[in-house]
Amino acid sequence: MKRAILSIAAALFVLAACGKKEQPAAEPQPQAAEASQAQAAPVKNAENAGYVQKDTYFKLPASAGGEIDLASYAGKPAIVMFFTETCPYCRKAAPFIQKIYSTYSPKGLGVIGILVQDTAQPALNFAADLGIKFPIAYKGKELSRKYRTQGVPYIYLLNKQHEIYDVWEGYDPQYDESIKKAVETVLAKK
Repeated sequence: MKRAILSIAAALFVLAACGKKEQPAAEPQPQAAEASQAQAAPVKNAENAGYVQKDTYFKLPASAGGEIDLASYAGKPAIVMFFTETCPYCRKAAPFIQKIYSTYSPKGLGVIGILVQDTAQPALNFAADLGIKFPIAYKGKELSRKYRTQGVPYIYLLNKQHEIYDVWEGYDPQYDESIKKAVETVLAKK
């Protein structure tokens, strides 16, 4: 009986850490309806002249100090990954996102991790544990609601105008080729 209770408690802990159940192996489909909603009401950004803010815009504190401002990636596509420090799927996704960063950042892709927790230390721990070099912001809970995440990890690919191009709910290694192909497509578009 004790063993069954401990097993149930462990399973609940894992689910609570991620906020989602095990991810399906099927490849996710682009969510055009959500993407068009996230693009409403563009406004000019006074700090970065010429940059037009979409609802995907954010400026958050960076775990390494300073801030991460999406406007600083103006004209570049970007991968944005929402995560928590202890989520096992986030920890599986991060090394792949690091490979994307290493491969495509020199070609113009921005890669940003967004910790939904309110302090920098979990982000620093996550980066140190997994050898992450891409920029990581924290205090992303409100932004994750704006992006309509339903747990973590959630991976968004924004095009050069910072409109949502594609979304991957959770992480499964079967997503890798789909993510690479989408990144190559948005980098190639004028």
